[in-house]
Amino acid sequence: MNIVRLKPVPVFGLVLALLSLILTGCADPTRQVIGKPYLVDSPTPETIFGEATIGPNASKEAIQNIKAPPLPHKGPLTLDECLEIAQRVSPSIDTAQQGYVGALWGRWSAITDFLPAVSMSYRVTHQGDLANTPGHGSGREQYAWGTTVSQPVFMGGRNVANYLLAQLGVSQADITKIQAREDLLLAVKQAYFSILATEKALNVARTTVVNLTSHLSVAQNFFEVGMVPRNQVLEAEVELAKAQQEETTQGRNLVVNKARLNILLRQAVDANIRVTDELKYYKFPLTLDFCMNIGLNDNPEIRLAKTQVESGAKNVDVARSQLYPQVELVYNNSSTGNTGRASGGWGPNPSSWTVAAVASINVWEWGKTKAAVEQSKVALNQAINNLTSLEDNTKLEITSNYQSLISAGRNIDVSAKAVESAAEDLRMVTERYQEQVATNTDVLDAQTRYSSAQYEHYQALYNYNLAWAAIERSLGRRVPAQGLPDRPARRPTPQDNR
Repeated sequence: MNIVRLKPVPVFGLVLALLSLILTGCADPTRQVIGKPYLVDSPTPETIFGEATIGPNASKEAIQNIKAPPLPHKGPLTLDECLEIAQRVSPSIDTAQQGYVGALWGRWSAITDFLPAVSMSYRVTHQGDLANTPGHGSGREQYAWGTTVSQPVFMGGRNVANYLLAQLGVSQADITKIQAREDLLLAVKQAYFSILATEKALNVARTTVVNLTSHLSVAQNFFEVGMVPRNQVLEAEVELAKAQQEETTQGRNLVVNKARLNILLRQAVDANIRVTDELKYYKFPLTLDFCMNIGLNDNPEIRLAKTQVESGAKNVDVARSQLYPQVELVYNNSSTGNTGRASGGWGPNPSSWTVAAVASINVWEWGKTKAAVEQSKVALNQAINNLTSLEDNTKLEITSNYQSLISAGRNIDVSAKAVESAAEDLRMVTERYQEQVATNTDVLDAQTRYSSAQYEHYQALYNYNLAWAAIERSLGRRVPAQGLPDRPARRPTPQDNR
């Protein structure tokens, strides 16, 4: 019986190299460092997360030591300062920024479909020699080296449609950045105005406690000298207890609202943050029709839905591309030999090259392409319906917020006059009670009316400023008190800044 002994072949190095590539590609559980696409409009990171992950000095140490920057100063923060800090440290903004970088890479991937592709192969074949002939080895190796270059010529419009899809993906990612920013700005404004409204409500509650404490002292003195019955003292104590409970509740609300703003600014949740009083009235400079026109054009959700409709149309083109023939040029070069360089070989044709024009078309796939086309048409119709629904919802949202703003603006003047009247009423009733020409109930009712008038005034200011912020979110633009500035006719280019 002849025993065949295989000669070790030099393929172990290739196996080890392949394993090393696989192992180095394993996922790292820490935050990954992201490169930039090879495009002139690569984004400049603005968030601290982006600086740590896609900046020029990216490192794992920088990623692990991400911290929110300290507040600019120890004094009260303005709304603009809070908005600026939140945009620099928000994870949602960073997520949108990362999505934009990914979209740029997707566009670069689509561009490469137009370029020639090069592939190489290297093969080692060991052929055993079953004949046990003296003077001969136990086998021999054959080495083969091949190179293929393929250039797409016509792919049924698929590459063009995929590039346009990738370009729309960049536009969608850019709109998503705007959407994330607008959502963040609205959240910061809501937290900021909530702090101011709660601080004013807490001051009202504290004033009510002081007034009722003073009234209880007067009622107690009158009771001790027998001028009023004890039930008036008890009524004053009950109302004082209610005011103290309201003070406690407003104090709790203030802590929660400050915690909400601290989280948006990525500060310690219990940081003693202070804000300036910007709960004021400014006349809104835009009409409802103007807001409606701006909102239907600049609202981030509508802009995103419009790009999704365009993407749906391009997906139909991609599906239809399978109905057309696909043509490409292919160049092959191969060589064989009995050495590692695949030269000096044995055989009829150790080295050769070919150039071919290859055309292919799918003749029959049981309606697979037609099904893909019809499915893409369904997705396109859904995107159109979604756009229509968003436009209707935006119209309703802008109308609702605008009417809320107008209503709150009118209530500000009315409630301010009510506060003055209630304050004067409380003063007069208190003096009359001290002269015993008014009852205890009159004083408590007057105090309730005064506190309610103050609450309603500050609530009207809060509602007005919040409605203003909500309109800005619907428009996708900030509305200053002096009106919207004129937009440039075109997007500025780097040459404009030179």
